[in-house]
Amino acid sequence: MLLSRGRPTVSSLPALSTPWFRTLTSAVLLIAVSMLVDVQGASAAPYPPSSAPSASIVGQGHAMGSTIRSHEGSPSVSSRTMTASSAPAGIPGMDVSGWQGNVDWTRAKANGAEFAYIKATEGTGFTSGYFASQYNGAFAAGVIRGAYHFALPDRSTGKAQADFFVGNGGGWSPDGDTLPPLLDIEYNPYGDTCYGLSQAKMVQWINDFANTVIGRTGRAPAIYTTADWWTRCTGNNAGLSDKPLFIAAYSTWVGPMPASWDTYSFWQHADSGIFPGDQDVFNGTLRQLTAFAAGPGPAFTDVGTANQFFAPINWMAATHISTGYPDGTYRPLSTVNRDAMAAFLYRLAGSPTYTAPSKSPFTDMGTTGPYYKEICWLASTGITTGYPDGTYRPLNTVNRDAMAAFLYRLASSPTYTAPPTSSFTDMGTTDPFYKEISWLASTGITTGYPDSTYRPLNTVNRDAMAAFLYRFRNTL
Repeated sequence: MLLSRGRPTVSSLPALSTPWFRTLTSAVLLIAVSMLVDVQGASAAPYPPSSAPSASIVGQGHAMGSTIRSHEGSPSVSSRTMTASSAPAGIPGMDVSGWQGNVDWTRAKANGAEFAYIKATEGTGFTSGYFASQYNGAFAAGVIRGAYHFALPDRSTGKAQADFFVGNGGGWSPDGDTLPPLLDIEYNPYGDTCYGLSQAKMVQWINDFANTVIGRTGRAPAIYTTADWWTRCTGNNAGLSDKPLFIAAYSTWVGPMPASWDTYSFWQHADSGIFPGDQDVFNGTLRQLTAFAAGPGPAFTDVGTANQFFAPINWMAATHISTGYPDGTYRPLSTVNRDAMAAFLYRLAGSPTYTAPSKSPFTDMGTTGPYYKEICWLASTGITTGYPDGTYRPLNTVNRDAMAAFLYRLASSPTYTAPPTSSFTDMGTTDPFYKEISWLASTGITTGYPDSTYRPLNTVNRDAMAAFLYRFRNTL
C-alpha cells in the first residue's frame, strides 16, 4: 500500500482543467521567486550521473530525461557538477527511477530536496520494481512526491497507457504531499524521434492520455518535455496550457518555452548533482509547492477541503459528471433522485451517442421531462427496467441497495457468486439485491459502515454518490 498523509482517501484520489484552476495555476507560477533557496548540506558529496546499472536494477527501462543528452547535448552543464549553490532559483527537488535503486531519502531531504517525481510505468507493460519503496520512502522523509509515466506513443493508445499508469501508482490525492501525475514524453529511445506519429496524431495521443488521467483522478497531468522535442513532434502546439509544464533544459538558462506555456512549473536543469537522479527546481516558494500539490480549491462553494468527500466531489466537477447548482453549490447532503441518478450514470459512461425514442417507455414520463434522454438510455442498456407497473418514478430517491444494482448492471453484470454468509450484519442472503451488494463489497467500492452494516434502505446523498462513482471509475 502506498502511504498518504492527511485524512483517509479513496484509492489514489484526484490540476483540474477548468478556467478557475488555470487562473489559480497562473497566479502561483507567475509570482516572482524572490530569493535563492537555502539548502542544507550544500557541501555534501554530489551524486554522479547514472551509468551502467547494477545487476539488481537491470531492465529498469528509461528514466525521465534519459534521451536528452544524446539529442540536445548540454555543453554549459556537462563539464561541471551541479551543486546547491549553482542550482537555479526555486525549490530544489529530484526525479528518480529504478536506476537509482534504494534511495537514501533521509540524506536527500537533509541536502534540501523538497519534492521528487518517481517513475512508475512505461508503455503498458513495464512497472518499476522500485516504485513503491521509493514513493513510500520519500513520504516517510517528508518529501512531497508524485509518479511519472514514460510514454511510448507508438506502442498503444494514450488512453491505454494512462489507464495502465493510474492503475499502477499514477494517482493523486489532495493531501498536499502528492504531486499531480506526470507524463514524460521525450525522444524515442527505441527508434523514430516522434514515434512514427504525425504532429497532429501526437497531439491527439497526448490529449487522450491527459483526458483519461483527468477522468480517472480529477487532476490534469503535468507534462515533461523539451522545447526542441515539442516543436519537432507536436508542431509547437499551443493548446495544452492547462497542463503544468515540467521543462528539461540542461543549462544555466531555461531557454524559450514551448508554445503551450508562458512559464514552467518545474525545471530539470541537470542530470547529476547533490541528489540521486536528476536535479530539478519548482518555480515558486515552498508554500506554493504545497498548494500546487494540494491542487485547486473547492469546485463548489458549500464543499470545503475538510469535507470527507472533497476529492470525489471535485472529481465530479472536473469530469463534468456534475455541474452542481446554478448558485455554485453542490448540496452534498441532498438525496439523489432516480432521474438525477440516470444523468450521473449516463455521464459516467462518457455521454454515449444516443437518440431517445419519440414515445416514452414509461407511463409516468413525457418526452420533454428533465433527463428524459438519460433515463431512456438507462433503460435501453438494461441498467434499469423501471417498475412492474410500467413507471420509472423519476422523483423517487435512490436507496443504497438500488445503488448497488445500478452499478452492477453498469459494469455489465459480471459473473459473480455471492458468498453463502452475508458480510453485513443487517442483510440476509435472500434479501433483494444481496448479490449486487456483495459484489459491490467484493470490489472495494463499498466497505459498508464501521458497525458492519450496509443499511440497504438508507437513501443515498449526493456526497456518497460522488464517492460511489469515483470508486467505481477507479476500480473498474
